[in-house]
Amino acid sequence: MKVLLSIVMLFLMMEMTIAQESRTSTAIIKTSAECNSCKVRLEDKLNYTSGIKFAELTLEDKNLTVKFNPKKISLDKIQKIVSQTGYDADRVTANPESVKNLPACCRPGGMQK
Repeated sequence: MKVLLSIVMLFLMMEMTIAQESRTSTAIIKTSAECNSCKVRLEDKLNYTSGIKFAELTLEDKNLTVKFNPKKISLDKIQKIVSQTGYDADRVTANPESVKNLPACCRPGGMQK
């Protein structure tokens, strides 16, 4: 009886995991990030935003991979957060005031100076 109960519990846990995964969308957002400080800034901002499960920036191609719950946050809202942080997000341009507040290395072309 204990074995049967354990098997049933295992299947229930697997179903819950599958249900949670089906509520997750993944987006890849092209950014204007320049350096490791940009990476930390964007990942910290997004990974602590409600509805976002995971955010990681790859500096080589400037792509930001975001896994999120579309019932809690939209892709448009995520792009707006990136813009308000000071970076381009696909076709959404960086907020100019936010760009001014970035360190010099994080501004567009900052790593080339």
